[in-house]
Amino acid sequence: MGQQQTSDAPSLDRPVFIISLASLLVVSAVLLAEPDASLALMEKALQFLTHDLGWLFLGFTFFGLIWLAWLSFGRHGAQRLGEADSTPTYSDFSWLGMLFCAGIGSNLLYFGAIEWIWYYLGPPPYLGVEARTADAADWAGSISFFHWGISAWGLYAMATVPIAYVLHVKRSSTLRLSVACRGVLGGLADGPLGQLVDILFIIGLTAGIGTSLGVGVPMISAVASHLFGFERGLSLDVGIVIGLTAIFSYSVSQGLDKGIKLLSDINAWLAIVLLTFIWLAGSPGFVITQAFESVALMLQDFVGMSLRTDAGEGSTFCQDFTIFYWAWWLAWAPFMGLFVARISGGRTFRQVIVGTVFGGSLGCWAGFAVLGNTALAKIEAGHGPLVSLLDAAKTPTAIDGPMVVVELLGSLPLSEVLFPLFFILAFIFVATSLDSAAFTLASAASRDLPPEGQPPRWHRLTWAFVLATVALSLMYIGGLKVLQAASVLVGLPLLFVMALMMLSLNRLLRDDARESDDGEDDLDAGS
Repeated sequence: MGQQQTSDAPSLDRPVFIISLASLLVVSAVLLAEPDASLALMEKALQFLTHDLGWLFLGFTFFGLIWLAWLSFGRHGAQRLGEADSTPTYSDFSWLGMLFCAGIGSNLLYFGAIEWIWYYLGPPPYLGVEARTADAADWAGSISFFHWGISAWGLYAMATVPIAYVLHVKRSSTLRLSVACRGVLGGLADGPLGQLVDILFIIGLTAGIGTSLGVGVPMISAVASHLFGFERGLSLDVGIVIGLTAIFSYSVSQGLDKGIKLLSDINAWLAIVLLTFIWLAGSPGFVITQAFESVALMLQDFVGMSLRTDAGEGSTFCQDFTIFYWAWWLAWAPFMGLFVARISGGRTFRQVIVGTVFGGSLGCWAGFAVLGNTALAKIEAGHGPLVSLLDAAKTPTAIDGPMVVVELLGSLPLSEVLFPLFFILAFIFVATSLDSAAFTLASAASRDLPPEGQPPRWHRLTWAFVLATVALSLMYIGGLKVLQAASVLVGLPLLFVMALMMLSLNRLLRDDARESDDGEDDLDAGS
């Protein structure tokens, strides 16, 4: 029996670790030294990427879905990740729980409650509907479902399957992004070019985590302010981040089964309980009716939403929202590919793709339907605080999102129970995303890590602290805007990395199929 990689036998890829860490520190130092100039430069780059290259993000995502459908329902759909008789390492519930908690985190709680408001106050011009009308509300839900549904989770699946194949079928000795490019790069994947791929991934994931912290921490702070009477501000946010760091550092130090899996299972049950209560305590009939309307409109205009660029229409809606979201999901996708690949041993291509795309989508739609439609029902009923928040917003994106969450919870029965439950859930959601990311970052900077192995404990803890420190500094240099710009900037090179991974998988599957056919021909000739 081979020796298993354990936390007592560190195996560090020094170039990847040192260059990634140094790059993050240099970028943070530049932003700290010249925050205004850096932000202006990033905004120009963001403008170029979303407006001039937006078609690239849209086309890659749309045609990637077609590739997933071919892979899932064609001849390769039954390809098992592991031996032919192997069974899934984790139960369906734990697998979906880890996948969902790592891939969505507290974004579900924040965007689920407020995203529809952006489109309700400022619907895309091509729809021809007026703001703050019933039609605007219907389309607002459908656009939210689109941004957090099939295409978004499809990007995660596109990254997962190539990595899972080389990890579980080809039995790669390393859990890294570069190994999934070996079908095209060959031996170059083990040299400087492969290390560059892994470095881009590490920087991209850090930017994506920073954006999620920029969303999750202010929301947790607003709820904590309501619960404990603390004043909202930098001090409270820093305290929240310290608490998060302590929890996810402990979790990631315990490894995958004792830490990440346990937190994910707890979080999944808490989310089910919380959303069920909000649904029943709010307007259950309205929530379901509005959700069906949102799904119908989304499916009706799915192709249009997927490929529309607003070219020549004098609008920037698609660039500001859809293209940004695809770039953000792309920044997260390689991380999810590595993490989901690690936990998907024993499953087939079809199970991984369908579970990721539709399991993730249904989870998001349930959260968005309950939170968003409950808030909409309260506003239509004239709930004063929520209506006042909408009236005070000078632009759709200027809405005070954290306070919308607070007012929504406060408008429901047993709010004194809801607030602590929501606080705990949001806290664990963020911690689960962070500890999953730290585990994956450590894997990306490790050598000779088999599918059942785990990076050294000190290595996982190092990335836990790096994530918290870099994301917090970026968040308060330029706020959410600089984090969004960073996500889009790193999303572009990762798009090409993912395309390389997908081409590599096609080549590996073709070559393996030829070897299998040649073997069968030899057997027939011998008989």
